[in-house]
Amino acid sequence: MFWLKSGRIRLVIFGVMSAMVVGGSAKADFTFGEPINLGPTVNSEASEYSHCVSADGLELYLGSYRDGGYGSGDIWVSKRATREEEWDPPENLGPVVNTASGELSPCLSVDGLELYFHSEREVGGLGASDIWVSRRTAQGEPWGEPVNLGAPINTELDDYNPCLSGDGLELYFVHGRWDPEDAPTEESIYVTRRATVDDLWGEPEDLGPVVNSHVCQDTPWISSDGRVLMFTDAWICDPRPGGYGETDIWMVRRTDEHSPWSKPVNLGLPINSYFDEDFPMISADGSTLYFNSRRPGGSGRHDLWQAPIVPVVDFDGDGTVGLNDLTLMVESWGTDDPRYDIGPMPWGDGTVDADDLDVLMASWGQAVDFPYDPVKASNPMPADGSTILNEDSSLSWTPGWYAVQHDVYLGQDPGAVENADISDVSGIYRGRQDSSRYTPPGALDSGATFFWRIDEIHTDGTIIKGPAWSFTVADLLVVDDFENYIAEGDMLDPRQIYMTWIDGWDDPENGSQVGYAGPPFVELTIVHGGLQSMPFFYDNSNAPISRTFREWPDPQDWTVRGVQVLTLWLYGEQDNSADPFYVGLEDSAGNRRDITHRDPAVLTVNDWQQWRIPLADFTNVDLSAIKIMYIGVGDSTGNQPGGLGKLFIDDIELHSRLGQ
Repeated sequence: MFWLKSGRIRLVIFGVMSAMVVGGSAKADFTFGEPINLGPTVNSEASEYSHCVSADGLELYLGSYRDGGYGSGDIWVSKRATREEEWDPPENLGPVVNTASGELSPCLSVDGLELYFHSEREVGGLGASDIWVSRRTAQGEPWGEPVNLGAPINTELDDYNPCLSGDGLELYFVHGRWDPEDAPTEESIYVTRRATVDDLWGEPEDLGPVVNSHVCQDTPWISSDGRVLMFTDAWICDPRPGGYGETDIWMVRRTDEHSPWSKPVNLGLPINSYFDEDFPMISADGSTLYFNSRRPGGSGRHDLWQAPIVPVVDFDGDGTVGLNDLTLMVESWGTDDPRYDIGPMPWGDGTVDADDLDVLMASWGQAVDFPYDPVKASNPMPADGSTILNEDSSLSWTPGWYAVQHDVYLGQDPGAVENADISDVSGIYRGRQDSSRYTPPGALDSGATFFWRIDEIHTDGTIIKGPAWSFTVADLLVVDDFENYIAEGDMLDPRQIYMTWIDGWDDPENGSQVGYAGPPFVELTIVHGGLQSMPFFYDNSNAPISRTFREWPDPQDWTVRGVQVLTLWLYGEQDNSADPFYVGLEDSAGNRRDITHRDPAVLTVNDWQQWRIPLADFTNVDLSAIKIMYIGVGDSTGNQPGGLGKLFIDDIELHSRLGQ
């Protein structure tokens, strides 16, 4: 028999327990709780772009563009007396650290006496952006004059986003190349090392192709034990495949400082979202992940959030921490199995031992429910329950942690898809593959609903069964579902909604505005289908007409598949002015016809309404050569002034039956 000792309990476990049948499947060693915004005391209406928390959890340093600074981005500090208290209002570090050139990306040493950051100050630098360090004699004392780290860390290019390891012997940072228009063309994570904290830093090393496998890797952060490295892919470069938004947080792991890094995994829900997430920072005790996000619910464009890092102790997935979970841990005792290595950090220390037993016993007998299981496939595209076109039937997903291959299941019977396994011969099982994308051979049946499931295969052969998702293949043509526009990013990016739907922004005779003035530029809450809709503002008090139009480079044939009706969904507001609402079509020869909704009060209804327009109503317009579509509010003749308001447009489609 085994005698296991821990700081909490001594257990006698008889050898016959190892023969017990344990149901379910083992899960990841840690996951994340729901993110919480740090609130308006820490976050401002501007942008908070980088941060670090002291090892004792009592000082929060952040790079911010808020008012009251010295340059285009300053370093501030917020303090609290205990970990349980709220953060105090941030204070600027002052002109010794901050300059008019801008300072960001603070990183504090474990003893709290060294502050690393990057700066674009011209005096004393080697490149456009260099890494500097400021020191103080004791906590609470003022910071000293910053010192440039010099060569070989800093170069004539850009070096930024430093992160110091817990032992002070490794410094991670980003080395990048930027084009003349202020966009990175390449960003890679480097590390420099030293034998002791009194030695000079050595020659920086590229982390290699496992980490730096994509175009842009940015904002690295190393855990205090040196076993986990988190980083992001810069949104301004092509995002790494398998993510949620244009900038996601990714993670690599290693058993010790001499071991290679593992394959990067996307942190997934609830950390990554459709919005940009970046600047990950792990607290010294491994209990909390701090990060930046542009998701709703914040104070400004780019806010600081935190989420608990939670060890997964329900190994068998039955919802309770009990004997089966203990048996699984015992069977892996002394190994490096990451599923049971959950202490002292949530990601363990490389060995299943008494530290992990301590964590398990702290939750003994408790019911647990983790809404997000990171080892399962997630982020299905098409989205669960969505309607797609046949030509868009390629399936993709974000792989689960540790997955090296994927079993694909697809069919029209939900029960059969749910219960199928690799022995299936009916065609539901589509095979095992390396890629996280699958394209069904041939066309799928129009109008049919399909169910699909992805099971993840781990390096040890363990199969993690995934959830079943669904989508419906539309018997229609989509004119615009507003899903392909970006919510954030460069305002001049051609993927912005107002770059396709042209409004009256620069036209004094057109009172319309498409999209919001700042991110998110599209509507993400009031949507009819999918994830986005088009906000449309109208003001006819001075300009009697507010209209937007979309022009196609090549004429569109709106007679294929026997389509007979144009439909769109609109959502109004009670305070809107009940001005005429119309849709117009123009063909390649310049023939145009506008159709006005019979009830102007449709703009005042706080609900989604479908407007169906028979294509036959667009008389004298060649439906096989549609060049421009107009959407407008007001008197289309331009003679009758009106009021103002805001509405939302979604799911513009062509249907084959008038009554559909």
